[in-house]
Formats: sequence, structure tokens, C-alpha cells
Amino acid sequence: MARAGLLHDIGKLGIPNTILDKAEPLTPREWEVIRRHPLLSWEILSPIPSFETVADMAASHHERLDGSGYFRGRAGEALSLGTRIVAVADVFEALTAHRPYRSAMPVEEAVAVMRTMVGDHLAAEVVAALPDTVAGLTAIPEPILLTDPPDQAQRV
Repeated sequence: MARAGLLHDIGKLGIPNTILDKAEPLTPREWEVIRRHPLLSWEILSPIPSFETVADMAASHHERLDGSGYFRGRAGEALSLGTRIVAVADVFEALTAHRPYRSAMPVEEAVAVMRTMVGDHLAAEVVAALPDTVAGLTAIPEPILLTDPPDQAQRV
């Protein structure tokens, strides 16, 4: 599960930065491209024999309990506990990280938003464990960008 959490977005390597870093709303075509990244994660990870479970969890991080997610439309019990945990972690990170189109959300606000997603999207038992898991966090540290030489790396 930890490996799946670390590698779930590896498929974004196949998504142009012009889409990933876009500050304006995405077009329907750009959403189609974005929605391919779990499939790309699957295609990258599944050929590795020891990553069979990792590939499945990583590729399922945008699936929803009601089956309306992507890329396979899996639902309910077809989503393992590990997959449900990776999905909650992914949403939490997405809400609490700075994005080109919005500022990072405070941790408490993100947890409140995620509680509204329980049932159809996120697993209740995983979201219920989230406050204890992130207790003491007020914000997620900004990543260090390595676009400049390492001695000049800056925080965003």
C-alpha cells in the first residue's frame, strides 16, 4: 500500500505539463487526457511481477465506491481496503497542496470537505481515521522543486 501511495501518479509522466500546470479550467479534451493517468500508471507498474498488487491499487486511486470513478469503473467491494486508503490519501493531498488554479486548503477544512464525500466516493472507515492520522498538522509542507540546480532549489 505504501508503494502504491508513492507511485499512484506515475502515469502523470505521460500527461503534458501544459495540462498539469494549467491555471484555467480544463477543456473536455484536457480532462480526457488527465483521466488517462491511472491507466498509464497501470501500464507502467503492472509488467513488474512483484508490483501486481501495487499496480492495481495505484491504478484504482480515482475509482469511487459508487462505480462512477475511472479508469475501470470499479465499485464497492471491488475496491480493496488498500485502494480505499490510497484514494483518501490522494484526495487529502490534492486538497491540501497548492495548485496552479488555487491555494492549498487548511487541513481541518480538507477533512471537513472529505467527510461530505463519504459514501459515494470515499470509504467512511478510512475518512473516519483521517483526523487521528493527520492530528497536529496545520498545513502540508510545500515541496522542494528541483527545476534549478540543487543548491538553488526553492519552495513554491
